[in-house]
Amino acid sequence: MPETPIRNPRQNRILASLPVAEYARLADDLEFVTFKPGERLYDAGDILEFVHFPTTCIISLVLSTANGASAELGMSGNDGVTGIALVLGGETTTCALAVQCAGGAYRLPAEVMRWELDQAGSLRRLCLGYTQALMSQMAQSVLCNRHHTVEQQLCRWLLCSLDLLPGNKLDVTHESIARMLGVRREAVTEAAGRVQAAGLIEYHRGHITVTDRPGLEARSCECYGVVKGEHDRLSALMPAPLVRQRVRPNPVTLRKRAEARLRQATSSVPSTSWDTERLVHELRVHQIELELHNEELREAYDEADALQRECADIYDFAPLGYFTLDAHGVILNLNLAGAIMLGIKRTQHARHRFGTFVKPEFLPAFNRFLEEVLDAKSKKKCDVVLLASSHRPETTVRIEAVADESGCECRMVVSDVTAERQPVNILQTRE
Repeated sequence: MPETPIRNPRQNRILASLPVAEYARLADDLEFVTFKPGERLYDAGDILEFVHFPTTCIISLVLSTANGASAELGMSGNDGVTGIALVLGGETTTCALAVQCAGGAYRLPAEVMRWELDQAGSLRRLCLGYTQALMSQMAQSVLCNRHHTVEQQLCRWLLCSLDLLPGNKLDVTHESIARMLGVRREAVTEAAGRVQAAGLIEYHRGHITVTDRPGLEARSCECYGVVKGEHDRLSALMPAPLVRQRVRPNPVTLRKRAEARLRQATSSVPSTSWDTERLVHELRVHQIELELHNEELREAYDEADALQRECADIYDFAPLGYFTLDAHGVILNLNLAGAIMLGIKRTQHARHRFGTFVKPEFLPAFNRFLEEVLDAKSKKKCDVVLLASSHRPETTVRIEAVADESGCECRMVVSDVTAERQPVNILQTRE
């Protein structure tokens, strides 16, 4: 009795590379489908309703001429995903998608894929990396079909196909290979005969078995090595996530996740009439939906608290002085650098007005500056000199300030520009 093949989305390399949290969001929406050889998923110009993550099949990207001739642009297997147009922001296919080798794949609704791509997480980075690898494969195929023999093209095509399937066997006919390469069937039959005579493959009624892979690689052109090297390079590039914040679960799948959690519950409802049982079911599902919402809110609050603490650290230990003044110039808040600049304790900031630290001849200009900031509610800046203190000489500072939304508080960034202003002050003194 033949063994039933194991079905696991992680057989696809993109899905296998996803972090646990991202993969968990997709798991409920992934649907396993099987395909027969030659089956068409989409024609050129069709709207993409699903993307597919192949596991045991190979799907070719095919372009056709008006008279029916066709050629393969590239192939997707367990290394990638179909529907690249969706990854790049489109909605329709630019070429046909046809099944080259029968097998299975996991499909994902297009709206779910778009939502996940918008989150700028690992799925988008992996899909963009695969897109680059696929474009390299397409470019190399064009070069190979133009400058290399049919036998070399055949060897390259067989090797690329084997990389996407387990084992060393392909279920494909000479006619299908001829359509993929865009050559006559007779040319493929002659080339396959020579490769078989060399003891590299065995062909029997639509089944090809590779018996000497190193020999096949040696007989192939350099295009296979270029494509494989680029694909391996991009597959190895897995940088840290571009965003640090938690990505919320897809709201479209909330009901499905609640239903799944309900099925996992151990408790059961006594058998009652259909209407009552249905009502109890709906109430329990809604209860679980609320619990899921509460879990998301708790995680969001935890993240907000963490970000608030991080922002507080950045504010406290910034090298520039940060001040918040009221309309009378009283210091409402300041950071550590600001307290050191004025030589005061942070706990006693409310006892001081910023103007008392300004050199008297600069005080009228500073007071006007404060009024203009609060009236205009726009960013302004000015330079003033702070009085000398016990731990520093007179200091020239540049103040950049803006009012808060209510226009009652002035928020200032104060930086020491003494060294910058020194040549100007010397010149003014000489004059």
